[in-house]
Amino acid sequence: MTVEQREKYEYETADGRIFVRILAAERKTYTTYSGVKSEKVEELRGRVQVATDAEFEGRVSHGFVKVRGRKYATEHTVARFRPGTLDHLGQPLKWDREPTWRGGARNELGRSVSYEAKAYDAIREIEFEAVDRFEKEYPGWARESYRLLFERERSSKEREAKRLRQEATTADRKAREWQKRINELAA
Repeated sequence: MTVEQREKYEYETADGRIFVRILAAERKTYTTYSGVKSEKVEELRGRVQVATDAEFEGRVSHGFVKVRGRKYATEHTVARFRPGTLDHLGQPLKWDREPTWRGGARNELGRSVSYEAKAYDAIREIEFEAVDRFEKEYPGWARESYRLLFERERSSKEREAKRLRQEATTADRKAREWQKRINELAA
């Protein structure tokens, strides 16, 4: 199932409609040091994609939210922080948002909305409201996100194994050719 074929969830907010779909989780590995030894840690962050249009392209002509009377489109990938993650002020963090290659927040002229704009924060809050509602409605969504990651990793390893088997077959054939030449010299 491709990303475009995955189920879309629709949320109506006071400012407009937001669509959500589950993406493959993000896998991060890092090393921690406990004072005695270093240890590798794997962190999985469930991810969803949010947008104002059902095609997840972030185009105002296909869907928008209104902020202070103006139309804005948005399309972001949103990752779930693990519970207990705090910001630099000690406040709990729940969601992390990043624009995708074709998305971000745009005004009705198609221009990117800067981080300093008041509309940027308002759009982020609208997205997080929809994602919070989605999480309450589908508490098992993160497991689906992890499954998508694991399936992608498995497929990658299967392709790699197939390629290595083909390389081994080719190497075996070439080794037999060299052995044939060695045998011909000995004859």
